[in-house]
Amino acid sequence: MRASVVLAESLRAASLATAAGLVVVAIAAPARAQVTTFTEVAGISGINVAHAPAALLEGGANILGQMSAGGTIGDFDNDGDQDVFIVVGGKNPDALYINQGNGTFVNRALEWGVSVKHMGLCAVAGDYDGDGWLDLFVTSGGLLGGAPVAGKNRLYRNTGANSFEEVAATAGVQYASTGAFDGTGAAWGDYDLDGDLDLFVAGWLPAAACNRLFRNEGNGTFTNVTTAAGIVAPGMRGFSPRFVDMDGDRWPELLVAADFGTSRYFRNNRDGTFTDITAASGTGVDDNGMGQTVGDFDNDGDIDWYVTSIYSVSNPESPGTGNMLYWNGGGHTFVEGSIAAGVNQGGWGWGTDAVDIDHDGWLDIVATNGWQPWPEFQNDPTRVWLNARDSTFIEIASSCGLVETAVDRGLLSFDYDNDGDRDILIFRYKDKPKLFRNDLVAGPAAKWLTIRLDTSGSSSNAPNGIGAVVRVSTGKHTLTRHIDAGMNYQSQSEMTAHFGVAGAELVDVRVEWPDGTATFLRDEATDRFLTIASGERSDVDGDGLVGPRDLAVLLAAWGRIDPVDGRDLNADGAVDASDLTLLFANWS
Repeated sequence: MRASVVLAESLRAASLATAAGLVVVAIAAPARAQVTTFTEVAGISGINVAHAPAALLEGGANILGQMSAGGTIGDFDNDGDQDVFIVVGGKNPDALYINQGNGTFVNRALEWGVSVKHMGLCAVAGDYDGDGWLDLFVTSGGLLGGAPVAGKNRLYRNTGANSFEEVAATAGVQYASTGAFDGTGAAWGDYDLDGDLDLFVAGWLPAAACNRLFRNEGNGTFTNVTTAAGIVAPGMRGFSPRFVDMDGDRWPELLVAADFGTSRYFRNNRDGTFTDITAASGTGVDDNGMGQTVGDFDNDGDIDWYVTSIYSVSNPESPGTGNMLYWNGGGHTFVEGSIAAGVNQGGWGWGTDAVDIDHDGWLDIVATNGWQPWPEFQNDPTRVWLNARDSTFIEIASSCGLVETAVDRGLLSFDYDNDGDRDILIFRYKDKPKLFRNDLVAGPAAKWLTIRLDTSGSSSNAPNGIGAVVRVSTGKHTLTRHIDAGMNYQSQSEMTAHFGVAGAELVDVRVEWPDGTATFLRDEATDRFLTIASGERSDVDGDGLVGPRDLAVLLAAWGRIDPVDGRDLNADGAVDASDLTLLFANWS
């Protein structure tokens, strides 16, 4: 946001954070201790499969293969580190790199049942059946050897025994497009807050009509509810979808980065339907929305939206809008400020992510780009924009060592070596990926905290805490992260809340669960991984039921109370009517 409103917004953020039970001290940001450096390690890590799209995905009017190259991150074997699934594109089988815990990966796709030569475009991980094991949805035009056709998408259910089984037809998600094959993006999210993951599939070809919303029925099957849910956007050329709560009411909006001026902002109406308020919200002004990420870039407590697009230096008469940064003004209103922020010119933008690379407590932006037919974009460098903490950013890619000039597509962040900082994986068109290891030196000014959410004890919250908001108070700032399973551009980042906390040794943590309850933890040590379980917080007496005895416990504790106390369901420092509302909502 602009300098003229920074003070007002800081005061508003302080008010919001105080209401949430967190203490904010308004002081000047300390001098930056250091800037991280990156080292390219794909070769020594073992990630070496090259993107190889089927020729029929690149012929004639079908250019989907030219716009592809991506993969997703997830702990598929539940051993505590992140694995990598890569969509190869058809000429060679997909790859599943299992993390060995020593900085290397081994391709186990054959053993796991996903070594398939098929015309795939994108993949997204999520535990759709709530059994505690991450599953995979992969868009596909069918096995190599035939023409790409609709109805060949793949849903890999994780068996929990180091294998997947393909169940798309049984689940009802093999078809997304109705005509030609399509499926440039996908996202998991609990849009109806019933505790399971729904699926949105995006498509770019107008004739394919592929932008589809599938509601999870909770029994292993899905229902196409696109029209009933109000997802009506004729001509939307969808690339990258994401479910994220943009107004703080817990109900996630659907954000879609889409080409040719068709990006969309769908407001969740909290009744199973959405309304397209793109124009009214001030979003969707990007010419060629391709990739996207979300984050609280100004630390004011709400989520901003960043969309990659095209900017051509060599075509001054029609350069394109470039990347767009939509600052959240509250109430579903946004102000576009990418030029003032210094993050507008990103070439032919594709994948992007919001990540605190130097652990100073402010989210930075990494974005990659490239388009092979145009010379201007064939060697355009990946951008690394360091947050200057004043609503502007400084481009530092070359100085920090994240030097990449190939024709790229997907980009994601994850902590592959479990050292606390985020590494960057970039997927390259018709080439091998590049893995940039973050070599930030641990020290007193570069502390961190990574929070994993466990919802295995809760039927009202989606797996892995998808949809939860996590806030950390360092004593100087309140930092906000959102857990989602959205798409950066044919790529998906690690589903944990990662915080750089500068020099803070102890922090307060607040998790706002999608079901309306909250967990508050005081004086948590940093420089570690922390798992927080949701449980059924309305079951305050722990008997497995929410009923009269829980009501009696709440009434006995009525009034001001320590937010750490389990009887304060929303951890706001009081047992009051809001806690009763949550109790009755979970009554059973």
